Amino acid sequence: MSGCSTTVTGTPTAVGPGNGSTEFDKLLQECVAVPDDKIAESVQAEAVNQYFFGAVCMWTGTGPAGIVDVTFAWFENNGLGRERTLSEKLDYQVEPVVVAGTSAFLSRRPGDPYSCGITAAYSGTVSSWVQYRGGNVDPCAGATRLAELTLQRNQ
Repeated sequence: MSGCSTTVTGTPTAVGPGNGSTEFDKLLQECVAVPDDKIAESVQAEAVNQYFFGAVCMWTGTGPAGIVDVTFAWFENNGLGRERTLSEKLDYQVEPVVVAGTSAFLSRRPGDPYSCGITAAYSGTVSSWVQYRGGNVDPCAGATRLAELTLQRNQ
């Protein structure tokens, strides 16, 4: 997975049971706020397999567009403005958006049309990053859908 976590910065929350203040926070910490089947559906994969669990969680899957990598992170002590500034310093293309009624921004790596991340404000920030290794699929659509599913779970 080449650089899928490069926009994920800040202070990660501790991972594990009992660290969150709400049931939703616990789901975020355990990387189960969005079930694997919904992740796969969102990024047009037949299935996804989680291969990394920690402050940043990662999945890989395959589908019509080939291999797709998905990264999720929740940084409890972080701000949306800080994340946006860091993305801009990396020369990422940044676009402000609203997702599930929450302020957010999309970011694209220069010269990489097959990857896109979205970072939204939620008790710090939540980020989803989608990177296709080929194919002609809009990665921002998958990243946005994952952010919607994550944030809607809290409503």
